[in-house]
Amino acid sequence: MSDTMRIGVDIRGLLTGKWSGVEQYTAKLLEHILQLDQHNTYVLFYVSYRDLPAKFDELMSRAPWLKRDNVEVKTLKWINFPLLLHALWKPLLWPKIDKICGGLDWLWLPSPRLAPVSSRCKVLITFHDLIQELFPGFYAWQSNLWHWQMSFAYLARWANKLVAVSQNTKNDLVRLYDLDPGKITVIYEGVDEAYFRALPPAEKERIKKKFKIDSDFIYYVGSLEPRKNLIGAVRSLNYLRSVKPDQFGKIRLVISGGKSWLAGPLFAEIKKLHLERQVIITGPVSEEDKIALLSTAKLFIFPSWYEGFGLPVLEAMAAGCPVVTSNRSSLPEVADEAAILVDPARQDELNCAVEKILASSSLAQSLATRGKLQARKFRWAKAAEETLHLFTHHGG
Repeated sequence: MSDTMRIGVDIRGLLTGKWSGVEQYTAKLLEHILQLDQHNTYVLFYVSYRDLPAKFDELMSRAPWLKRDNVEVKTLKWINFPLLLHALWKPLLWPKIDKICGGLDWLWLPSPRLAPVSSRCKVLITFHDLIQELFPGFYAWQSNLWHWQMSFAYLARWANKLVAVSQNTKNDLVRLYDLDPGKITVIYEGVDEAYFRALPPAEKERIKKKFKIDSDFIYYVGSLEPRKNLIGAVRSLNYLRSVKPDQFGKIRLVISGGKSWLAGPLFAEIKKLHLERQVIITGPVSEEDKIALLSTAKLFIFPSWYEGFGLPVLEAMAAGCPVVTSNRSSLPEVADEAAILVDPARQDELNCAVEKILASSSLAQSLATRGKLQARKFRWAKAAEETLHLFTHHGG
């Protein structure tokens, strides 16, 4: 298209203070779209309240690509209380986001959020998963209430186009919301080139010293919540130490990520199995430290019950870390034949897979090699091209 379009981007998620998969997706995809497209104008939108302008300034300092000439910033100076905003936005469809942004051809919501627009503005929404619809028991009541009033089904039907980050998520959207499959485009997430680089031995020593890791270790990174099945990972560690103490008695399980809802049972299991010294919980880590931990670990364990995509699996494979993950939801799409897939409901399968990798250097090397080749198929630049195509080939 020759005409310049104005494309709005809802960046409210980037200012929450969290940096989970959705925030990472938003930042990486937007960065690569802006690298590709200097023709259209991108209007970043957020609700200005309390410390959010300061958080936006911090984001700008970390993301120089947001300072391009074709980027504008618009704010709604409103009390950022979600229930109040939704009380106006949902029934009244006011105020119109595209008008606040000075007129838009498209509004892109990198995750489902309420954002009323006028009829001339098209809407693209990225859906990462429908976990809350499928497994409400994995979440605290406050989180379920939040998602209920967000009305994912309404948003999915209302938007002009949808992106699903996996075929599994697309299948869920079609099945649960009775949507036309033609409305939904599958666009996979990507992995940064930094994950593929060989890590110097000195960096491996640095990261082990930083987190007081005194032995070989199994690694997990992600939120600490029931859906991730971390109790299964802890039980696998206990199995290794119990059945072959001479071989695996010193192995550690290192867990990185923020505590999320209903994490109490995980800590109770660690205490029950007397593994307080063997399980090292680092809390959230920087990107640099995450790459170093993935590159140093003997294997990456990710026995999740459900994932919309499973970006940590992709990052682990790129870093050359052998992967054990679940055979459910989107994870077989991401891992394909480059990881050992297990039924998360079968603790014996998980235990066996972990033991096989740790006991066989040839298997570990084979998985590491296949993992890097598989990870090369997923690029943020490709995701950006495919997303940009939706804007430029579906009218402005």
